Amino acid sequence: MNSSRGRGRWPGLLAIAVLVSMLVACDLGGLLGGGEVPVVVIERPPSGADVRLGETIPIHATATDSTGVTKAELWVDETLLTSEASPVQGGQSSFSVVLRWRPDVLGSHRIVIKAYNSGGAMGESVPITLVVAERSARPEATPLGPQATPQGPAPTAQEPQTTPSGPQATQPGPPPATVTQPPQPPPPTQTPPSPPPTETPPAGPCLPSVVSTVNVGGHPKGVAVHGHKVYVGIHNAPVVAVIDANTNSVLTPLDTGVPGTQQANGVAYHPGSGWLYVANKTDGTVSAIDPTGAGSPVIIPSNAQPFGLAAAGQYLYVANFAANRVSRIDVTTHMGQSLMSTFNGPGLLGALGQDVFVPTNGAGPIYRVPPSGSPIAIGPNKTGYFAVAANTSSNRVFVTDRDGGDVLKINANSNSVEGVLHIPNHRPYGIAVNSSKGRVYVIAAEADLLYVIDGPTLQIVGSKPVGGQGAAEGGQGIALWGNRIYVSNFQDGTVTVLDDVACP
Repeated sequence: MNSSRGRGRWPGLLAIAVLVSMLVACDLGGLLGGGEVPVVVIERPPSGADVRLGETIPIHATATDSTGVTKAELWVDETLLTSEASPVQGGQSSFSVVLRWRPDVLGSHRIVIKAYNSGGAMGESVPITLVVAERSARPEATPLGPQATPQGPAPTAQEPQTTPSGPQATQPGPPPATVTQPPQPPPPTQTPPSPPPTETPPAGPCLPSVVSTVNVGGHPKGVAVHGHKVYVGIHNAPVVAVIDANTNSVLTPLDTGVPGTQQANGVAYHPGSGWLYVANKTDGTVSAIDPTGAGSPVIIPSNAQPFGLAAAGQYLYVANFAANRVSRIDVTTHMGQSLMSTFNGPGLLGALGQDVFVPTNGAGPIYRVPPSGSPIAIGPNKTGYFAVAANTSSNRVFVTDRDGGDVLKINANSNSVEGVLHIPNHRPYGIAVNSSKGRVYVIAAEADLLYVIDGPTLQIVGSKPVGGQGAAEGGQGIALWGNRIYVSNFQDGTVTVLDDVACP
């Protein structure tokens, strides 16, 4: 009796032991940091989308993990293609990446993004499927080639039918008839029209050429250039990406000194002091950084939501968007002060000499703010003024009006609006001016285009495609280095580099 009763208890005891071991293993896993894995979401493109053979496809994804995401990988059909490490040592709680894939095999492909946290744990996205089709499958591409060549033989095949109706062609003899027939008006008028249209577009308006697309990771925003360095604020990481302008290669990033994700917006270089400044929107501060990396950044308190920055004279001016104020920082002491005037939603500032021009995104005019004295109101009161850039050679200032779809040209000698250019169908965002050429460059963020405008005549020259911007946060980063144009692409995590040297 006792032995049979003991044998009956063994299965129950064994089950309890297994359960306890599982619970202990789970607890140890949590203590050792293995209990959490990154959560990964592929944002674009959507599953089932068609892509073209041989074209580079950007895969946008975001990985989150409270312990810090250190790396993300792109897997296609169970094969690792590329990866990107976080620019922040130890990883970051939210890591957005753009990993690129160039398909070389037709058909459906399974796409997965895997991410790793600081403890080495891996998480992966829900797979998406992309369908690769032939590049020639585009309807507008295939007819142009084949249809152009048959049109040559077609008219000549009809010519023998027209020769019997003309008896004078047979009287001189067959050789002259065949020689004189081709110069007749009908055949030449049919064949030449197709070549001229294909040859005229290259001879049209001179536009900058795209030199490179630099992958900086995350969501790039403000851009500043000095010397041979391009500085790009990363919106979702406390770093400034650095690009070597000579090689378009990415260098070691600069730390803003503000922990966490502080939504970096404006970036400005102050040539007099040699300091680089970054507006930390969420933190309500401005980081002053030595670009050489010597010493720690200086964190300067600012008003609510520092946004656009501009260097003028001995000051760095800061647009405090949520506070409806413009503050300024003395670059010699790094002491800040708020200007007493109210500016309704100040946007991306621009400097001309020692004066700063303030676009009011809320209802109001454009303001010219001297280093001392009262601000000067310019232009009509309205909403949507967004960004400012100045031509130092002509003493003209250009302002984008997003709500109106306009670019305003201001005569800084008379403080009056000299002209208004309307951009049809597209809203203008960030703006920059090439003073030596008189050309103005405007980002149409919702169309992923860069418009080129002739400043003296205020006429549109043309447009060039840039990377994915985004209507909410894109279109805010553009800067020049001579004839080079740098445009930050918020959605794509890249910087488009264009060169306008070949244009007058």
